[in-house]
Amino acid sequence: MKFSSAIPRRKFLKIAAMSGTCLALGYVSVFGEEPKIVNLDLENGNAESELNPFIYIDTDGKITLLNHRPEMGQGTFEAIPMIIAEELDVDIANINIMPSPADRGKYGDQMVVGSQSIRRNYELMRRVGASAKEMLIIAAAGKWNIAAEKCYAENAMVINRSTGAKLSYGDLVADARKLKAPDNPTLKQAKDFKIIGKSLPRRDIPAKLNGDAQFGIDIEVPGMLYASIERSPVLLGKLISFDDTKAKAVTGVKYVLKTQREVFGQVRVGLAVIADNYWAALQGRKMLEVKWDNGDLETWTTQKIKDDYIDASRKPAEVFEQKGDFDKTFNDAPVKIEASYETPYQTHAPMEPMNAIVSVKKDTCEFWGSTQNPNGMKDFLSKKYKVPQDSVKINYTLMGGAFGRRSLTDVVEEAADLSKQTGTPVKVIWTREDDLTQGPFRACSLNVCRGAINKDGNLVSLEHKVICQDIRNQSGNNSKPTDGIAGGINTEYAIPNLRINGVLRKFYIPVSYWRSVYHSTNCFAHESFIDELAYAAKKDPIDFRLSLLKNHKRYTGVLQKVAEKSNWYSPRETDTGKGVAIVERSGAFVAMVAEVKRLQGKIVPTKIIAAIDCGTPVNPDIIRAQTEGCIVMGLTSTYKSGLTIDKGKVVEQNFNTYKMLRIEESPAIEVHVIESSEQPEGAGEPGLPTVAPALTNAIFELTKKRIRALPFKLEEL
Repeated sequence: MKFSSAIPRRKFLKIAAMSGTCLALGYVSVFGEEPKIVNLDLENGNAESELNPFIYIDTDGKITLLNHRPEMGQGTFEAIPMIIAEELDVDIANINIMPSPADRGKYGDQMVVGSQSIRRNYELMRRVGASAKEMLIIAAAGKWNIAAEKCYAENAMVINRSTGAKLSYGDLVADARKLKAPDNPTLKQAKDFKIIGKSLPRRDIPAKLNGDAQFGIDIEVPGMLYASIERSPVLLGKLISFDDTKAKAVTGVKYVLKTQREVFGQVRVGLAVIADNYWAALQGRKMLEVKWDNGDLETWTTQKIKDDYIDASRKPAEVFEQKGDFDKTFNDAPVKIEASYETPYQTHAPMEPMNAIVSVKKDTCEFWGSTQNPNGMKDFLSKKYKVPQDSVKINYTLMGGAFGRRSLTDVVEEAADLSKQTGTPVKVIWTREDDLTQGPFRACSLNVCRGAINKDGNLVSLEHKVICQDIRNQSGNNSKPTDGIAGGINTEYAIPNLRINGVLRKFYIPVSYWRSVYHSTNCFAHESFIDELAYAAKKDPIDFRLSLLKNHKRYTGVLQKVAEKSNWYSPRETDTGKGVAIVERSGAFVAMVAEVKRLQGKIVPTKIIAAIDCGTPVNPDIIRAQTEGCIVMGLTSTYKSGLTIDKGKVVEQNFNTYKMLRIEESPAIEVHVIESSEQPEGAGEPGLPTVAPALTNAIFELTKKRIRALPFKLEEL
């Protein structure tokens, strides 16, 4: 399979036209109805329906897939073709893949968030492949003048069961494309899979290694200018005045212009230095003399926010879920446990800093860059500049990391505004310092937990209260949090008296989606507290969890797997501790055991063992890679980095203070993918939430010290 990180649709259509006859299929999605497979008009689309991804077969038998999901490292460029190739009965090497245009009408939702790409497209992509195969079989049967049932497909050929005669897919395209796509094609049984379930190598990796792959920051367009934007270090600071004399004296600087971006209802102002090269723009920016009015925002510190959260924890909370009578059973129980857990703001810190190129003209808009949200980009530009959707072109590339940050349109807003003002395409590039300090961030949180054990050693009541900012309610006067802030609190535990609630806080600091979102904070608190309850009940932490999950096969399966692979029930080696944690995220179930050792007087994480059940594993190696990435990111946020606020601004400016886990610091990582025939679920996020609680629970087993605030310092244990 060939890999292309950015091939325009126009070029694809030219290739199709040169190839002659072709078969192109996609699926129609009408709200409230089952999607249907349809024949596609490559040049004009289908004016009557909303279309999603489609495949193309030329007369040489080559197959091309227009993938509608941007690639940010999650592996959809390999996994989606695998699904189609399985049902189409072709060698995966015969499939080419190219990014589709950004078009919600044809391709549906194209945003890549929440580990959704495979779980939302698995059945549909199978049906696309199966429909094409059935049409090719019917075409072959027509040539042989026999019933379609007397033919079968294998390795891009249709074979006559009686005579053994063969026709290639390329030979059949001309006839097959005239047929109506079947509504309900027959899908393979899992036992017959030849591709799905195999750890095939990702075809995008070589291009990333040799430099052929293009990311947003690599793109250049004719006539474009570069912009670097100075903003208040105190978020929401107001621009009072500036002197740009020295900035404009820098060779190459063309303009100094005001601009702004909106983040969840909050407008943030900046001063852009625009030049004919990025270095000049950056040097000009350094020469600006700017005065900001930050008001009382400069009084805010991490400690002030913490004090606010503690005060808020005593206020009435919004109840998200409740069963039984928590108050009575808690008050009556002989053993009561209460604990609070703190997590900081975190930045996304992708290796590719935020960037965007936009060209705004009278009747058209065009974007080039890396984005998780092609449709959102198109919607914003169309609405903002009153340009029809079909006159807005989105050229999305590979992403050099995203983690939720690239789902927003704020950087595009800056580039578009500057393009409108200058009349030229403008490329905005954020510095690393911009990327780390300007937000939006993962929300910091305070989790207050209470639980009770009865005289028989059973957990009878639990309350988990979340105090934090709400991504979906950051501005305005509404004081009620949404239940999204409770993500990661395990409601599958068989606890007879349960209350989950939350208190909303609103600040000038913007928050947004960060890999696994609220699961990354709440799971730390919840699984740490479950561990504390296990010790209070004098029970083994895994056995305690299993006793609360007797009727949950998938949780039980991953717990038993990590118990086995970690030798959990064997006597501990000297100076060794182990901890466990579980979570469900994006439909996938994860159990994790962390191991720590005391080496030369220091506590060192030595091994992480994870088991993940995400349903049918389309490509187990991709799942393992995603889980490994989650673990590394989780370790970083657990004991390497976190954002602190002082005088209203973010203290950590670059990787010298916002530290990343280095490869030589990583513990051994072992990921076990559970065999399953269930519907595929997400894999890009589920491996992260359990890292912090598994590790801190392991540290407790070894040291008897409970860690309830992140990040902590290993050297201080």
